[in-house]
Amino acid sequence: MLGITRFILALLVLLSHATGSNFHFNPGVVAVIVFYFTSGYLMQRSYRRFVSHSTTPVRSFYTDRFLKLFPQYGLVVLASFAAIAWLGPAQHVLFLNQPASLEKVLLNLALLPANYVFEPLTVERLLPHPIVPPAWSLAAEFHFYLLLPTIALLPRRAFLAVLAVTTSIQVTALFFGSGPFNSDNFGYRFIFGALTFFLFGYAHARREEPGYAWIPLALWLVYASLLLVVAPTFGLFSHPFVMELLLGAVLAWPLLSAALGARPDNVWLKKADNLLGRLAYPIFISHFLAFFFCEKLLGFDQGQQGAAIPASIALSLGISWLLLRLQTSIDAYRLRRRGFASMASGRLGSAA
Repeated sequence: MLGITRFILALLVLLSHATGSNFHFNPGVVAVIVFYFTSGYLMQRSYRRFVSHSTTPVRSFYTDRFLKLFPQYGLVVLASFAAIAWLGPAQHVLFLNQPASLEKVLLNLALLPANYVFEPLTVERLLPHPIVPPAWSLAAEFHFYLLLPTIALLPRRAFLAVLAVTTSIQVTALFFGSGPFNSDNFGYRFIFGALTFFLFGYAHARREEPGYAWIPLALWLVYASLLLVVAPTFGLFSHPFVMELLLGAVLAWPLLSAALGARPDNVWLKKADNLLGRLAYPIFISHFLAFFFCEKLLGFDQGQQGAAIPASIALSLGISWLLLRLQTSIDAYRLRRRGFASMASGRLGSAA
């Protein structure tokens, strides 16, 4: 049931943005952490298959990830700038009020710079934010993709050294609520700390190999101790996203295990799981565009009261369905090109 799980996580991200800052607890952050862990797990398994089946596994893996994720993202970037030019800048939707320039369009399409819109590491020309606001986290994920072939070559001790460095950066950042080094930027957003979540999932995928079984358990215990003991003792929950970050890290492993362990027997449920899993990514990248159209075409503001939230969800689903249809032919080419099917032919296929 991984597809349904990913769909629910994408909806949590949508809802966390739709409700603005009305909640002190942000479920979207929890969802992003679970996404990161899941990506680490799935991409380790995926890259291992490229190593087994391809004579150029690194290039083939990079190309596959590009074809899987970038066409939809690039289309949403261009559609967002076009919508602003057509309907005018948003009054109530965050960041969809930026005038288009060739430089800004290219920086957004490049994607990797989108992770650097937070102090102290900022690409000034991309400010105030990517035109696809969640793109900063997608950029963090692409950083992980770029690093993965090197990570896969590391012997266990070197892997542990990298994990120790990233975990130290992240955990130390949790003790700072402001300043250039804090729980928001280096704890949650920048790859320097966020890499820990990916490596957590990566280690879980290798748990049956000698010397790896204890690593995800040790990390889980670290996060659980931080959540239940350290953070309350030192008042860390007052720092940005510490509660959400730690809760997401603690929930990620059991959620993924439960999702992978639930194997639907009904054909319709298998189809629903596959479809909803494939809709998760386009919902994640397109929901701000849906908010924009709700404001401009339906007259809703960012308060998202009354029928605005279901309208935003419905419109986001509609946009996502169109993106999914356009992606279908690309996916057919992608699978032919790489020469092997998605993992478990549907059970993990929505993510592979």
